[in-house]
Amino acid sequence: MRLKTLIIYYSPGGNTKKVAEALGRGLESSGAKATIRELREAEDEDLFAYDLVCLGTPAYNFNVPEPVLRYSKTQVGKYGRQGRVRLGAPVVPGKWAVVFVSYAGPHTGIEEATPAGDHLAQMFRHLGFQVRGEWYTVGEFHHGPESELNLYGFLGDIRGRPNEHDLGVIESNAAGLAFVLKHEKGALKD
Repeated sequence: MRLKTLIIYYSPGGNTKKVAEALGRGLESSGAKATIRELREAEDEDLFAYDLVCLGTPAYNFNVPEPVLRYSKTQVGKYGRQGRVRLGAPVVPGKWAVVFVSYAGPHTGIEEATPAGDHLAQMFRHLGFQVRGEWYTVGEFHHGPESELNLYGFLGDIRGRPNEHDLGVIESNAAGLAFVLKHEKGALKD
């Protein structure tokens, strides 16, 4: 029983794309079928056609960037009109989600990223998906006075992040998640 997964990401600087690709490799290493789409390519994807949907974004000013905010509002609105957003947000069996956020956190660290992850997780919970993880990965800052932010911020020197170790952690976590979900999916069929 193969797990069908969709990975959607928004990545103007490239960090979140690296995480999306590592996530895909990890899922596939455990036998899942992973489809990876940039946000603009995923507008018409039916999230309910997949067992696991992963949505990734960078954190900007401790929130999601405007294109990701529009996407999440559009999805809740579209599925709300279809009657899939219901009071009490009942869980839809066999529908899981993971949100992943890349962040530089120059001022306060991971706390700059958690509001973005919380926003995306809430979108999935409104749709009835079980959120199986909010994953945060440090990423080199690519805009503005980057040398200062990458060297002397709250997290210290983050040049070159996400690095091989960071991406290996994502791959490993994704492989483990796919293994668990494959068994949960099988239990739903019994």
